[in-house]
Amino acid sequence: MTLPTMSFIFGALLLAVGILGGGFEVKELKVSNVTTSARILATLFGAAFIILGFWQPDFSKNFEPARSAPVAAVGSVVGMSDREHDRNRYGGDYTSFDVRTDHVEDCENACKTAEQCIAWTYVKPGLQRASAVCWLKSVVPAVSVDVCCVSGSKIR
Repeated sequence: MTLPTMSFIFGALLLAVGILGGGFEVKELKVSNVTTSARILATLFGAAFIILGFWQPDFSKNFEPARSAPVAAVGSVVGMSDREHDRNRYGGDYTSFDVRTDHVEDCENACKTAEQCIAWTYVKPGLQRASAVCWLKSVVPAVSVDVCCVSGSKIR
């Protein structure tokens, strides 16, 4: 049974207590008579749980699962990988910023100095924004062939 389904059932039970005031029995569940204040609270909470039963959050807007596991501890960085021309490491982004056109090293250096960054992707100008864009990543996503980009990662 899913959480929304359980929430809906629990809300319906509370709503029934609020409306009927208790004093009913469903199969092996017996609900005693309740006071007026308990009926009001049961009605409010019952309606809230029913609404939660219908609510389906859309995590895809702000959440993108990492395509690989995070790399080991930050203290073990040895250096940076060779630049991966015509390669995109899609996903795992924690920030982005505009960079000067044809200055891939600005993106690479930003990752090198940022403790949280373990991979980066430089997107050529005119594709996502008018200027070039640097994406810093907190995971090392899988690499894919794509002429849009230059990527790299920290070596541990």
